[in-house]
Amino acid sequence: MKKIYILTLFILGFSWSISAQIDQPALGAGYSNMTYYNINDGETVSHSHTAWDIAFNVGQQGSSIFVNEAVASAMGPPLPAVELYLTNSIDFETADTADMTRIYNNEISWAEGAFNHVKDDADPFDLGWGSYNPSNNSVTGTRIFAVKLRNGSIKKLEIELLSDGIYTFQYANLDGNNEESISIDKSDYTDKTLAYFSMENSEALDLEPENWDLVFTRYVTPLPDGTGGILDYTLTGVLHNSGVEVAQADGVDPEDVDSEDYEDSYTTQLDEIGFDWKDFDLGTFQWAIVADRVYFVKTVNDELWKLWFFDFEGSSTGVSSIQKTFVSDLVNVEDEFENLQSFNIFPNPATDLVNVAFELETTDKTGILSLTNQLGQTVLQKTTAIQNGLNIQQIPFNLPAGVYHLSLQIQNEVITRPLIIR
Repeated sequence: MKKIYILTLFILGFSWSISAQIDQPALGAGYSNMTYYNINDGETVSHSHTAWDIAFNVGQQGSSIFVNEAVASAMGPPLPAVELYLTNSIDFETADTADMTRIYNNEISWAEGAFNHVKDDADPFDLGWGSYNPSNNSVTGTRIFAVKLRNGSIKKLEIELLSDGIYTFQYANLDGNNEESISIDKSDYTDKTLAYFSMENSEALDLEPENWDLVFTRYVTPLPDGTGGILDYTLTGVLHNSGVEVAQADGVDPEDVDSEDYEDSYTTQLDEIGFDWKDFDLGTFQWAIVADRVYFVKTVNDELWKLWFFDFEGSSTGVSSIQKTFVSDLVNVEDEFENLQSFNIFPNPATDLVNVAFELETTDKTGILSLTNQLGQTVLQKTTAIQNGLNIQQIPFNLPAGVYHLSLQIQNEVITRPLIIR
């Protein structure tokens, strides 16, 4: 991923936030990959769309199941989508392709995928693929599905059971040959949203990185076809992680828009960013960006960022250009540390030094600044005099790149913030 950094920061002559970092997540030529993106450090993790076919929600209360709707663009060899159908059978052995109905994800919530959309809304225990039993907190399969894989083969599929955090399912050729029985244990995917599965390779996959906020991918959405009908159209868009909230601001100056004006606009709907920050101009055959639209994103790490999408290179590279601005930490420092008014570290990411700025109402005391690595080892420690009011300390270092945590301890109170070192 390409990166550009533009620094313009001030706090009593010191910089304290990175006002214009530019990240460029890429889906690859022909939109061949899905790409996870972490806003804080700009890191991306990409996987080919062909890696998986279905995915299971592995949250503690999750029971949603998704189909992989991603398909590459017309560039290069054709890459068909995986297709999910509901059969008219309730018996796995006799299921066939007569009178099947194709079903899709809706990209609204990780709590409901394509396998759940066939539920009877009048039945509170119907979860689509199965029925919930409150007496033992399990879900038993009630419907049979068919999956058309990218290689053209069709498999019948039954999600048999979800009990004690374990999904059990079976699939086979329509004639019953090549039957597979699979179990996926949620406990193998701690702090993840989905567990992925390749039916073609009969393989469970852990594809999510440890930390991510957005995923750039391809999915199907219903759009007007221009003749009064609706077309299920595959497009390139952005979805966000579980626990992330997004507010869209339109008709604004991206440099001056104030996040406080959008406090009542946040939503957890997955496609709030979606696809419509860009549009293809048939007159110029180029992508056009909505220049007066920005997004405020509250991450699972309690950070608020402003994102402005200002370029899209299309299927040649799949690169999106984003200007990101750190707005604030969402953690109330007063809840963490008595009499602490503010606590900031900058720049973040850093290379050879970091500034620590904090404001404290106190009589003069002594504090300890510590830097620990991902193993919990203290790699740097500094004792400093603490005065009433604003304190600014500069900490030089020569450390390997990675994720660290910087802590301030005053007597028995400690506050900690993540620090990325490049």
